[in-house]
Amino acid sequence: MHRDEYEIISHNNSNFHIFLVDLLYRTPHMHKDFEISLILDGSPTLLTASGEIVLKKNDLFIMNPYHSHEIKAKSTTLILSLQVSPAFFAPYFPQIDDLAFDVPAFFARQDTIICSQIHTILFELASAYFQKEDFAPIRCALLINQLFLHLFQTGHHHLIPPAEKAAHLTKNMRMKRIMQYIDAHYKEKLLLSDIARQEQLDLFYLSHFFKETFGTCFQDYVNKLRCEHARQLLLLTDYSLLDISLQCGFSDPKYFNRRFLTQYGATPKEYRRSFQHAHLSIQQQSMLSTQEFLSEQASLVMLERYR
Repeated sequence: MHRDEYEIISHNNSNFHIFLVDLLYRTPHMHKDFEISLILDGSPTLLTASGEIVLKKNDLFIMNPYHSHEIKAKSTTLILSLQVSPAFFAPYFPQIDDLAFDVPAFFARQDTIICSQIHTILFELASAYFQKEDFAPIRCALLINQLFLHLFQTGHHHLIPPAEKAAHLTKNMRMKRIMQYIDAHYKEKLLLSDIARQEQLDLFYLSHFFKETFGTCFQDYVNKLRCEHARQLLLLTDYSLLDISLQCGFSDPKYFNRRFLTQYGATPKEYRRSFQHAHLSIQQQSMLSTQEFLSEQASLVMLERYR
């Protein structure tokens, strides 16, 4: 018996959420929110449709709604993230639906002033959010508006032309449906033609759309999800490699071995064996997840350490 891994990030009524995460790997994903993340420790690689970006301590990355991204790191990375739904601004700034950030990352050494100012706002925002003082919701709203105003005033954004808005929305909704379908079926036999049929799209067109949107081909995307699920089964169960291969959607164990080796630098057998003989702290770090969301109390302690 094992426990499946789920990422549960729920918004409160104010359409924003702040969290501190200890991360080694995050499979390709997207969300309906703007995401602004500060690297507190470590050196993760951010993978988007535009390519790979290596980040360092105090660097920032910004993701627009419905933009697929993946995060990987060789050692544990601590990230402070703010997710804000466009609905947060809708009552007084509906233009937010027409705006998108241009650059996915700001580097502390190059963009010193921007990173320093955003760093300060994010820490104040996180402290207010986690401490839950009487007027915290008002303070959080103030700081979020201050943060976005500052980002938009830097000029690193563009306006989506009115003529492209309908196509932009259609694309976002299609990406959402595709990801949801893959998440629901990646443990089964899954073909791009299945999605093409569901979306009523030409297979050739969908193949190019997928590569352009997600920065990787369909099969590589699915295999990453399958390998991460297999990694958890290797550590949490005593299932045979054949059973794990089949449960994760790999019908060919040899192909499973090759894909796992590519993703984690070891075959499934080697990975399980090295874990079994690893130091207890390493086992605890890898046991359930390649990412751990810190509690509010733990987040406050860590924020003081990195302030």
